[in-house]
Amino acid sequence: MRHGPFFAVLLAVLSAIPVVGCSRKAERLVGSARLIRGPGGLGATVRFLRNPDRDTYVEPGTADFGDVLIVGRDTTFEARTFLAVASWKLPDTTLAGFSPGMVSLELKRDTTLLDAGVVSLFLAASPWDTATVAWPGPAHPTLLGFAQDDRPAAGSFSLALTPGSFDLVKQWAQDPASAPGFALERTGDGLLAYVPGAAVFRVRYTHLVSGNAVLDSVDTRVTQDFYLHAPISPPPTGADTSLVLGGLFKTALALHVPLDSIPAAVSIDEATLILNIVGIEVPDSGDVTDIVQVRRIRNVWSEGITEKGTLTIDDATSSSQSLTSAYAGAGRRIILRIPGALLREWAATSSSNEGLYVSLTHPVNRTKKFQVGSRESSRPPELHVSYTHLPPVRF
Repeated sequence: MRHGPFFAVLLAVLSAIPVVGCSRKAERLVGSARLIRGPGGLGATVRFLRNPDRDTYVEPGTADFGDVLIVGRDTTFEARTFLAVASWKLPDTTLAGFSPGMVSLELKRDTTLLDAGVVSLFLAASPWDTATVAWPGPAHPTLLGFAQDDRPAAGSFSLALTPGSFDLVKQWAQDPASAPGFALERTGDGLLAYVPGAAVFRVRYTHLVSGNAVLDSVDTRVTQDFYLHAPISPPPTGADTSLVLGGLFKTALALHVPLDSIPAAVSIDEATLILNIVGIEVPDSGDVTDIVQVRRIRNVWSEGITEKGTLTIDDATSSSQSLTSAYAGAGRRIILRIPGALLREWAATSSSNEGLYVSLTHPVNRTKKFQVGSRESSRPPELHVSYTHLPPVRF
């Protein structure tokens, strides 16, 4: 039986269907290949360098609720620690042979700062609002006791309160408003550090057990602790030749680099922020164990700002690196990668570009700080960018 022309045409159409599908897949692959960056006629690559048109350094504020309590003075940096108690615990005064003994404040040393000196404890005159408290903090006119902290090693430091302080503790327990808070200060120059969340007021006492005197104690936990420090001095002027990163003031950098020259239809190959180091205070092996973070700034700012609170900073980090890999000793640079997507957004909408916030976190040495060349210096910050033009569409 011979098939007619219609049947032959039908077979040809059915045979062509998978071929058409394959050709469409191939077209998609070829289309993707057109986006490959680099030489070979697939788009020219442009590399350029930009310096900031605004840069400064700022501190997080004068109240620190972080991982350390600092007391003392070091040149322009001065700090005092504030403590508060929610409720007090008293020993059972009905015990046989009860006799009150010494009352003390027990602090756990932080060995980051190993100085020695006299620490004084004061009763604050008024409570504080943690949302607004700032240097110098509430007045604290009443001295409750002092002691020498020689800090031979890590461990506890005991500061005895003045005689008769057990009656004060009883008063504070009955009327908490009579003890709104406490302040710690250090006499003379030098810094001492203590561990937050570990302080207690300890009441020692004796009582009789089977006719024998027994020494016992009861602890009242400090429920709030933080330190206040004097504002950064001298403050940044906006015309400084170096920017301070880290140190006791925990300063961070605010940098703005104009990026209007990046075309919209390009692929960002690389964006690298380079901070040129012009000086390091307290250089040591800890220089390569800090973490440096970069985050985006959202609101408008000027070089006259001095505090982080005037900036709106993203919680998420745009870049986070250990200085083990980012700090190059020979070149004295901190090298940070910046996401290409962020630069594309800034290039497309220049008003969204308010720059970058660069900070140190978890420093090994709290007194160490980097001095970074500013835009007014001979070694300003640099943003290196490379991008590739997309090739023309081929038909």
